[in-house]
Amino acid sequence: MKNFLKNKIIFVIFVLQMTLFYKIIQNYLPGGQIFKIPIIDDHIPFLAVFVIPYFLFAVVLFLPFLMTFKDNKKFLAVSVTFLAAAIVCNIIYVLFQTTVTRPEILPSSIFQKLIIFIYSIDDPVNLFPSGHVTFSVLSNLCIYKINKKIALWLIPITILIVSSTLFIKQHHTPDILAGLALAILCYKLVFKKFNLQ
Repeated sequence: MKNFLKNKIIFVIFVLQMTLFYKIIQNYLPGGQIFKIPIIDDHIPFLAVFVIPYFLFAVVLFLPFLMTFKDNKKFLAVSVTFLAAAIVCNIIYVLFQTTVTRPEILPSSIFQKLIIFIYSIDDPVNLFPSGHVTFSVLSNLCIYKINKKIALWLIPITILIVSSTLFIKQHHTPDILAGLALAILCYKLVFKKFNLQ
């Protein structure tokens, strides 16, 4: 019971890092510099339909927690790994704040209305590394260790989530690369240390 509660406390701290601390940084450190690769980012089209996989992030994010909820060791491994990634993200956001230029959008379709909603609740800061990329890729890596079959099914969804951050103009290419690197590092340096078999 003691281990069960300890694991859940770490999960709660992770959620606070992802929500409360993230929002505090967002509110008190507005703005930042545009950090992109012009030869790539300036030629990526705006595709409103990609808002759908962007929303799928919420499902992929919590899937490893749901899959390991009754296994204390695996749940702890997932919680500590995700908390480590969230702490690194928030430290970088404080030290290196970046922004993105968003397009003008007319609410002419359901997809565009959803993007306008996202823009209204999520200021264009806290971008490098991309949380969507970091945690969707990290979810996939952790799930691969837990259940390879489900992880393989998730690969195309994860690719769509990563792509969506660019196509709905929430991120630039360096944010994606940094998110991928952070996910892989946290998986190798934290999650794999738990020796889950």
